[in-house]
Amino acid sequence: MNLQNFTKFIKLKFVDFVTKQPSRLTAAPATCNSSMPKPQYEQQFRAVWLKDPAPKHWLSSVESTSGTMGKCKVCNTILVNRYADLKRHMDSKKHKYNEKIIFGPSQPKLPLKKNSEIQEAKVAEAKLALYICAHTSILQIDYLNDLCKDVFKGCPAGNNLQIHRTKCSNIIKHVLSPHFQNELMEDIGDSPYSLLIDESTDISVQKFLGIIIIYYSKKQNNIITSYLDMPKLTDFNADAIVNAIKQVLHKYQLKLKHLYGIGSDNASVMTGVNNGVHAKIQRDVPHLVLVRYVCHSLQSSSRQGTYKLLYETINEGHEPLKIVQSCQTRWLSIETAVIRILDQWLELKTHFGLARTQERCYTAETLYNMYCNDINYALLSFLRNILTDVQRVNKLFQTYKPTKLFDDMIKLIEFLVNKVTLPNYSNIDIFKQKVEDYIDRSCYLGLNLNIQKLKDNNNLSLNDENMLRERAIKFVVALINQIKMRLPKNLEILRKVLNVSVGNALRHDKPSLLTLLQFFKKTDQEIELIENRWASIHLLKWKEIRDTKQFWCEVMNFKDASGENTFYQLAMFAISLLVLPHSNAEVERLFSQLNIVKCKLRNRLKVDTVTAILTVKAGLRFNKCCFNFELPNSVINKIKTIETYKVTDGDDEEIDIYI
Repeated sequence: MNLQNFTKFIKLKFVDFVTKQPSRLTAAPATCNSSMPKPQYEQQFRAVWLKDPAPKHWLSSVESTSGTMGKCKVCNTILVNRYADLKRHMDSKKHKYNEKIIFGPSQPKLPLKKNSEIQEAKVAEAKLALYICAHTSILQIDYLNDLCKDVFKGCPAGNNLQIHRTKCSNIIKHVLSPHFQNELMEDIGDSPYSLLIDESTDISVQKFLGIIIIYYSKKQNNIITSYLDMPKLTDFNADAIVNAIKQVLHKYQLKLKHLYGIGSDNASVMTGVNNGVHAKIQRDVPHLVLVRYVCHSLQSSSRQGTYKLLYETINEGHEPLKIVQSCQTRWLSIETAVIRILDQWLELKTHFGLARTQERCYTAETLYNMYCNDINYALLSFLRNILTDVQRVNKLFQTYKPTKLFDDMIKLIEFLVNKVTLPNYSNIDIFKQKVEDYIDRSCYLGLNLNIQKLKDNNNLSLNDENMLRERAIKFVVALINQIKMRLPKNLEILRKVLNVSVGNALRHDKPSLLTLLQFFKKTDQEIELIENRWASIHLLKWKEIRDTKQFWCEVMNFKDASGENTFYQLAMFAISLLVLPHSNAEVERLFSQLNIVKCKLRNRLKVDTVTAILTVKAGLRFNKCCFNFELPNSVINKIKTIETYKVTDGDDEEIDIYI
C-alpha cells in the first residue's frame, strides 16, 4: 500500500467513525480478482445544495480539517458530501422526528394570485365606489358586491371582488375624496377666485357653511363654479364663519390675496359694516367685493308689494290643482302663485263658498268674499304682468352669463320707472332721486281691459277705479324702492363688469378701465400696461366674439410669434371681474344635494362622509360619470391597502338607516 492509498483509507475511516456508519471498506465483498479495484473519487460539497428546495431549510455548510462538509441543523450531524446520502438522511426516522419537534407540523402554502387579476379587482372596486357615491346609498354595496360576484363568475375582477359598506365608505373618504380635492387644488392654482357662502342646517340639526368657488379652470379653459367644502359650524357668528373660511382656504392652499369677491345673503352677520364676515376679511384683502344675492333681493322686493293677505293664506304649489307648501330652497314662487290663483279663480271661489256654509269656517268666509270681489281679480291680473318680468330677471341669476344678466337687471329698473312716470322723466336715477316726485297718475298700467269689463257689468264705480289704479301705482313704486334699498352697491358692480364684455372689448372707442384698476389696487405700472393692451386688443382677429367668458379664455391662451402672451395681465384682470359672484343658485343646489345625501333614511352619516360624497359628486359634474371617469394608477394602487381601512372613533355612525 503506497502513501496515497493509505491517506485515502484514513479519511474514509474518519468519516465512518464520525457519522457512525459501517465501514465501506469492510462492507465491500471480497473479490479474488487479481485486477486493481475501480478507483473512488472524493466528492466536494456543492453550494447549489443550499438552494435546493428539499434540504435548504435544514442543511448548512461547515469547515473541517477535511474541507467543507454538510451539516444537518436539525440533527446536529456532519453528513457525507454525497447528494444520495443527503436524501437518505432526510428520509430517516431520526431526522423526521427532530424536524417535527423543531419546525412543527407543516402548513399549506397560500395560493398567490396574479398581479393583473388583483389590479382588475382594484379597478372594479373603485368604479363601484364611484357609482355608489354618485347615484345611491352606501348600504346598497353589500348587495351589489354579491350580485357582481354571482354574475361575473370566472372573471378575475369578479372572483377577487371584496367590497362592502365599511370598505366602500373608507374608499370614498380616504381615496376618492382626496383625489378630487387634489385635482381641484391643482386646477385653481394661482387664479383669481370668488366664494359663495351660505349657512344651512341638515336633518340632524347640525349647522353647516356651504362654500362654492368660482375660478378660472386651466384644464377646461373656462370659468367654473364648483363645490369647495362644507365645514361644520359650532357657533354661528362672524368670527366662527371667518375662521371656517380661512381653514378651508388653508386646506386647499389658496392664497387670500387672490380672493376677489364674496357672495352672501343680506344677513347682518354676513354684511355687517363693522363686524360682518365681509368687513373682517376685507381687513386682510382691501380690494374684496361684497355682492349680495340678488335672487333674495328681487323676491323680497316683489313680496313687499303683492297682495299680502291672499298670499299669506294661499301658498304656491307645483302639483296641478293642489295648494302645497313652498319648497324650502326655492324662492321663485310669487309669480307662479298668482298665475295659479288666476287660472283656478272660479274653482277656488266655489270651494270656499261650499266650505263657509258646510263647515262654518271663518277663514273660508273671508276668502270667499275676496274671490267675490272682481277688483281683486283685476289687481292680480296686473301683478301677473309685472311679476313675470321680475321672475324672468330673477331666473337669469341662476345662469352663467354675468354680463348678460347685468344688462337685463338695469333694463328691468328702467322698465319699472317708465311704467309710472312721464316719458320726459325716463332718465331718472333712482339712487339719487325719488320716483314719487315724478309719478304720472294717468299712466298706462295695462288695466284698461279689466276695467272696461267691470264697467260693462256695472261692478266698478269711479271711486273703485281710482282706488285700483292707485294700488297698482303704489305696488310699482314700492317695488322700485325695495330694489333701490337692496341693490345700490350691486348695481355699481354690475355696471363695471359690463366694461369688459366682448362687445366693449372689440370696439374702437371702448370705455377706460382706469376706475376699475384703481379700485382693485393695481400699481401704476400695471395700470399702464393693462390700459395699453386694452386699447389694442380689437386689432387682432378673435374666434370667440359672442360669449364674454369664452372670449377672455381665448385671450388667456393667446401666443404671439415669440410664444409669449402679451395680453396675459389684461386677461387675468378681466377674469377677476368675471369670477365675481352674482347668484346663489349654486349654493342652493349644494343644499339640495345635502338634503338628498343626508335624509331621514341616512340621518346618521357623519360630516366627513357627507363632505366626501359631495366632493366626489362635484368632481364628476363636468361631462363625467362613474363609468367613463378614468382614475389614475396612484388612486387605484391605494385600493386593498391600509389606506382603505383607516378606522376612526365613532365609525359605527357611518351606517345608512335603511327602512
